[in-house]
Amino acid sequence: MHATKQTEERQNRKKRTTFVVTPVHDLLLHDLHTLQRATAEQLTRLNYKMGMLTTVKARLKDLADNRYVLPLSHPSIRLPYMYALDRKGLNYLYAQGIDVREYFRPSQEEDSAKNFLFREHMLAISDILIHSLLFVKTEPSYRIETMLHERVFKNTPITATYTRNSRDETKTIVPDAYLAFISTSPSGKEETIPVLWELDRGTEDQKFYRRKIRAYIVFLKSRAFKTFLGVENITIAFATTTDHHRVKQMREWTQKEMALTNEPAWLANLFLFTALPETMGESEPRHLFLNPVWYTPSDDENPVSLLGE
Repeated sequence: MHATKQTEERQNRKKRTTFVVTPVHDLLLHDLHTLQRATAEQLTRLNYKMGMLTTVKARLKDLADNRYVLPLSHPSIRLPYMYALDRKGLNYLYAQGIDVREYFRPSQEEDSAKNFLFREHMLAISDILIHSLLFVKTEPSYRIETMLHERVFKNTPITATYTRNSRDETKTIVPDAYLAFISTSPSGKEETIPVLWELDRGTEDQKFYRRKIRAYIVFLKSRAFKTFLGVENITIAFATTTDHHRVKQMREWTQKEMALTNEPAWLANLFLFTALPETMGESEPRHLFLNPVWYTPSDDENPVSLLGE
């Protein structure tokens, strides 16, 4: 009789501790779907004050313990966890009608996290997306119409063909992110400002980098952005996590590639370059989007704003 009572108590305790996704957990799952990969610090920065970091870590642990998120670590470098959606998290969002079609294998996710450069690249993309989302929260005249992550383009790369001297040149691009901002003027007039992002970590040599610029030249001259993204114009934003020396280098390499086929100035001016702040969390989002901190390939004297103000 005593044993039966103990069993009942254990079952009742188990029922009481059954995990339930609460609104705060739901928010984290949706944020991870947007960002794909993020640290607890990044997820806190997106929706909370940094004093909530410990609380957010505890919520992520709850989700990880119950297989909704996957904490990814590096085997030999002590780094904060990088989180991804686990299968239960994907199923949870799918049940809400969110498109989560994605090949998923935990072992593959864990293996990719062991690649330090991959990890840093993914987190740099997340920083850009977080900055964008925080920007539109604080600037009511802007909103984001479309946001696409690199993983979307890896599944469906953009292929463009341009005919030059009776010869077809076909190139494929896989941008790191795409953001279409909508700017609303005081009179109510709306303008779409589409931006394709390339996150540079200073690891690509001139040959590889110029090959990428060549692909973008074909993409722009063929107007493939109209077919694939449904927009009439576009900006290619190269943001480096290193320094202004790298910005200068990228601009020079872009000029060389443009000169190779005598491309017009208007085409070169669709490329913009900047160095990201060393610590994104300490930088005001409007600085990146509205301040004149972006450079065209050839003009050293007149930096411009990414969103044109």
